[in-house]
Amino acid sequence: TLTASRILAYHAAPLYNIIADIAAYPEFIPYCTSSSITSLSAPDVTHKKSWPRTADLRIGYGPYDELFRSAVYCVPHTVLEAVAGDAEPTIPKSQLAHYFEDPEYEYDAEKSVGNRSIFTSLLTKWTFREFPFKPAPPDGKPPQEGNASTPSSPRTEVNLLLEVRFASAVYSALSQAAAPKVAGLMIDAFEKRATVVLGQGYGPESRAEEDGSKRSAMEGVTRGKNRIM
Repeated sequence: TLTASRILAYHAAPLYNIIADIAAYPEFIPYCTSSSITSLSAPDVTHKKSWPRTADLRIGYGPYDELFRSAVYCVPHTVLEAVAGDAEPTIPKSQLAHYFEDPEYEYDAEKSVGNRSIFTSLLTKWTFREFPFKPAPPDGKPPQEGNASTPSSPRTEVNLLLEVRFASAVYSALSQAAAPKVAGLMIDAFEKRATVVLGQGYGPESRAEEDGSKRSAMEGVTRGKNRIM
């Protein structure tokens, strides 16, 4: 399993819309050379909007060049999950009525198998959790003693999880040098994309700081045989 996270100075909804714009992935997702949304869900109950249901992505890096189709599941503004090959969705079906109650679902899920020459399974999961952030008062006093009228600013914790199983030991061995860096590269690219699309964010602490107090950057790697898990 590969993981990475950031805390960004934006509302969750516009951040989520960036990652749901799968057709734009070649503009910012590392190693994605082409992408397209091939089908949409039924409109969800809350937002009355259709979301990606299946998507084709081409990934190219060194000896790798693979076009595969993923089944995509969106819980609007909260979770986006893409599964390919033998991977199974982890989002409860109760949150995905706009997918599973759609009569076209079985047909599209069947098409999600795609090319398995390099990957036998691939799961990509983005989660978004918005929370209010109130900076320390300029007088340096604790919040209860400082200016209680200081407004809060939006912050969103963005988490990325990747689970990959390779088709052979050869591909697994070739990936060992690059694979542990992929989640970090992807979330770095997402952060830069957010700045381009949404601007600098909210408040003087709008940029993710390097000191660790306003930026969360965690990466975890555990590897097994023929599998990054």
